[in-house]
Formats: sequence, C-alpha cells, structure tokens
Amino acid sequence: MKAFDYKLGMLFGSWDPLHAGHIRIITKAQALCEDIIIIADTDDYIRKTKKREPYFPIQERAWDLFAIKGVDCVEYEDDIFTKRYWVKVFKPDVLIKGDDWKGKHWSGEG
Repeated sequence: MKAFDYKLGMLFGSWDPLHAGHIRIITKAQALCEDIIIIADTDDYIRKTKKREPYFPIQERAWDLFAIKGVDCVEYEDDIFTKRYWVKVFKPDVLIKGDDWKGKHWSGEG
C-alpha cells in the first residue's frame, strides 16, 4: 500500500468545462492524498462570480468529477456553502490549487 503525504486533500473550482488541466491536477492530488474531496461551484455561483452562464449544469459536472477514479466526494460551493464552510466541515490536511492561483493567497474568506 502506498504511503501518502496527506490523508485528505480538497480542491475547489467551477470545473466548467472539465478539461485536461483539471484531470492533471486531480491526478497530482491523488498522488499526494489518500482521500480527495472536490468542491464544485453551483450554476448560480458561476453566474455571480464569473459573470457567465455555465457550459454544463452542476449535476453533470458533479457526476463527471465523481466518475474519476480516486475522487471520494463532490460537494457544491455557493454563497452559503463557501470554501470556508467546507474547510471547517472536512478539515482537509491540504488545499490543492491550480496554476490559476499562482501568486494568490486564500485568506479563508469566501
């Protein structure tokens, strides 16, 4: 059995559309973490934060993410169930971020 660096890793994103870069970051997370939780933006949250219509509905995106071997749980982010909320609920050992976060810092808000 492989020894992992972390027990639980968490990834956030719209995952809309799900693409090869997303698969690469999930694969990297799988190499580091025993368990993976993905938090996907709801359709309304995409409309609010990205100022566009989602390409695929949240149910389809969640289904596709959960179908990836090694993804243990998919939850939703919106104005109520925020990043901060999910971090408090699951207490991940590590937050895994994509290249779009390079040079940015998440303060725990939102």
